Amino acid sequence: MTLLLAQVQSELVATSLNAVVNLAPLPVPVAPSAMIPKPLEGSCRYHPGGGKCPEHAPCCLDGYCSDDPRYCSTGCEPKNSWKESSCFPQAYCSNIHEEFDQPRLAGSKTFNGNPYQFDFTTDYNTERVNVQDSKLKISMKLDRPQGSGSVVSTTRFMQYGKVKARVKTGSNSPGVVSAFIIRNEDPGDEIDFEVVGRDPTEAQTNFYYRTPPNMPTALIDYSNTGKQSLNTNTALDFHDYEIEWMPEYILWKVDDKVIRHVFRNETKDDVGIDPATGQTRKRYPSSPARIQFGIWDGGQGSEGTAAWAGTPTDWSKPDQHYEIQVDYVDIQCYYPGNETQTWPPAGYGPTKIHDGPYFTPGLDNRHGHGGGDSIYSEQENGVHPYVPFYRNPKLMIPTGCLMGLVLLVFGTIEVVRRRRLSKVRWS
Repeated sequence: MTLLLAQVQSELVATSLNAVVNLAPLPVPVAPSAMIPKPLEGSCRYHPGGGKCPEHAPCCLDGYCSDDPRYCSTGCEPKNSWKESSCFPQAYCSNIHEEFDQPRLAGSKTFNGNPYQFDFTTDYNTERVNVQDSKLKISMKLDRPQGSGSVVSTTRFMQYGKVKARVKTGSNSPGVVSAFIIRNEDPGDEIDFEVVGRDPTEAQTNFYYRTPPNMPTALIDYSNTGKQSLNTNTALDFHDYEIEWMPEYILWKVDDKVIRHVFRNETKDDVGIDPATGQTRKRYPSSPARIQFGIWDGGQGSEGTAAWAGTPTDWSKPDQHYEIQVDYVDIQCYYPGNETQTWPPAGYGPTKIHDGPYFTPGLDNRHGHGGGDSIYSEQENGVHPYVPFYRNPKLMIPTGCLMGLVLLVFGTIEVVRRRRLSKVRWS
């Protein structure tokens, strides 16, 4: 249930890519939407001045402010940014058939937020993703205390449509989880395929409704899981996996055979009335979402996660790694987006645009990956023109040296002055 990845401190991220999953043997009842805590609005969490982000670093991402295009793209928090329009709008769906001959794939440090230049992004651990032999390969190696994988996402958001991918899972050891999902971080709708190493012949299908990253695990409804035996080891060969997501139903298919279906009118009632239909809102995923592929280590996660994925994960060989491969992906949109080469659209993004470098506090330390702060640079020797020197690593050292030199000069002048006064006094 949820794409992957990662390691948040020592706890594995397993639900919706960033909520920690504790899969209990019995499903946990979901609470009404009114009980789900709302994130604080009007304040970017780690902004030292408090409140919303300032104009010179207008985009809030994971509690940090910057004018780096990555901050203004996916995950940008409109309510906590300088203006809501500081964040780029969601880029709507475009029909794609990608066979990974020359994919337009950007790493997490090079993505400029432009969906017209890139179709896919590596959201974590860029070094674990490569394209070889016309296949997208996403690997996982042992990073203490757990194996750390990666995730590749589309840059555009789909709201209903068909997604078909030919995939060879990497789940050939207990604990290894391979995932193909459709996911929206906020509000947190999700539809997924997962194969766990505990049984690589079984496809697990699931859907979630309104499970944002900060939602307490106890409030997440795990009762929508389905398990289907495929009678074949998915880690040994490629198979076609397809999610057909329509306004009234979801179909999961493997090798063109329907293995599960869910109808919207059969899902649970939510609180409130859907303004679009005037009817009771259903707990059915309906928000625009990105398509993602990934691999992660569930065998060394929390007790519930490990029991679900299988444990222990086999890391007995020094060079041990696991790899999910994608031969092709075909995306057919129910609502295709309008094509335009202008990005961001007029009125969106920072009010001051420059070529970099960008001060990006904490970006590379997101989700437990300890790279610290980074400088995103399009000009090798550029200087950030907006961030104050005390927040800009490029300027802190030279400014400190200059201030030290000024103090030395003034100190020397003062010593000379006092010596002269002393001579006058004793003469």
